[in-house]
Amino acid sequence: MKVKLCVIALLSAMLWGATVRAQEISQRQDSIQREADTLQVSLLTCGPGTEVYELFGHTALRVRKSAPRAFDYVFNYGMFDFNAPAFVWRFTKGETDYCLGVNDFRDFLLNYVMRESRVDEQILNLTPEQEAALYRALLDNAQPQNRVYRYNFLFDNCATRPRNMVEATLGNRVRYREPEGVLPTFREEIDRYAERCPWLIFGIDLALGSGLDRPMTYREQMFGPAILKEAFDQAEIQLSPDSASVPLVSRAQVLYDPEVPAEPGITPFFLTPLFVAWLLAAVVAGVSVYDIVRRRSSRVFDTVLFAAYGLGGLIIFFLMFVSVHPATYPNYSAFWLHPLWLLVALFIWFKSLKNIVRYYHFANFAGLLIFLVLWHWIPQQFNAAFIPLVLVLVMRSFTYLWVERAPKKAEQDEYEK
Repeated sequence: MKVKLCVIALLSAMLWGATVRAQEISQRQDSIQREADTLQVSLLTCGPGTEVYELFGHTALRVRKSAPRAFDYVFNYGMFDFNAPAFVWRFTKGETDYCLGVNDFRDFLLNYVMRESRVDEQILNLTPEQEAALYRALLDNAQPQNRVYRYNFLFDNCATRPRNMVEATLGNRVRYREPEGVLPTFREEIDRYAERCPWLIFGIDLALGSGLDRPMTYREQMFGPAILKEAFDQAEIQLSPDSASVPLVSRAQVLYDPEVPAEPGITPFFLTPLFVAWLLAAVVAGVSVYDIVRRRSSRVFDTVLFAAYGLGGLIIFFLMFVSVHPATYPNYSAFWLHPLWLLVALFIWFKSLKNIVRYYHFANFAGLLIFLVLWHWIPQQFNAAFIPLVLVLVMRSFTYLWVERAPKKAEQDEYEK
């Protein structure tokens, strides 16, 4: 707990210091050109940590100058403010604003040393004029009126922003060596980063639709800091078609390499989404058999179950039609997880709506069976835990239809609490 409090305090100090530092270094712009010969610009790549927001690592740009008037700054596009107005609502909608912060290098490095994450540095092979131009652009970008940007997890984040700044400084003359073969999809790439966090993968698979299931371009794959580092390692600068290419990175070094790198713990199999989903399916199967034997449906049980599915459906529909998060539409999980389950949870309490409920269960039973048959042909990769969750709905619809058609005593109600 004490360590976490220290980290929180450090991050708060860094955020405050970033604003102050941006104001300080903005006064240097008039002297950049004459200091260009002593500037050095490098790309910093930080390894993952144990928290969900640390799984993908981090990227920043370091600019340092030797004496006289030495400084060592890190330009960090990963800053955000939890206290911003309506932060949670805007985050849910996908309207999260990040900003460029400027930190002292020692403070920045200490943060990753404390969490036991590796830090690599790639010193860029730039001319003094190019280093000065990049530094000037970063200072301008760090001004209060320019520092905030609309964050996009896949296409505009803490890794793509530094890459774009370097490319713009070099007149888009950076040439990357693209890997051979078909690149992974966005979903496969995310799964690779989050392989130790099955619940995170489950949530992403549930919330994000078929847009994640197309192969990435190499440039898109650079949303991950580790891939960007590899790309810079092999990239070259070609100033003109007739000139010889030179490496983008002149030298690389490891600034911190922990003996035991930070990584999330392994989730026990009995706590994984797949196990929990099959456990739920087993419970529902038991209830369904019990209902069929006694020829009555468990109304309270169905109300709780259908309400839970309906609330999940509300989230899916919100992400598809309200949120601006990338790749949320279309989402074929909406075929089984949708808000109509909230109505079913209510309608089963009214005898006058019995026919509507019966028609719904018949359509649901047939539709979900078709969905399962076409599982591998639907243009979206589904989490394996979705299969038992879909089967839960199939079993409850089948149970209702079976109980409905079975002969009953006249005095018996169709439902029993």
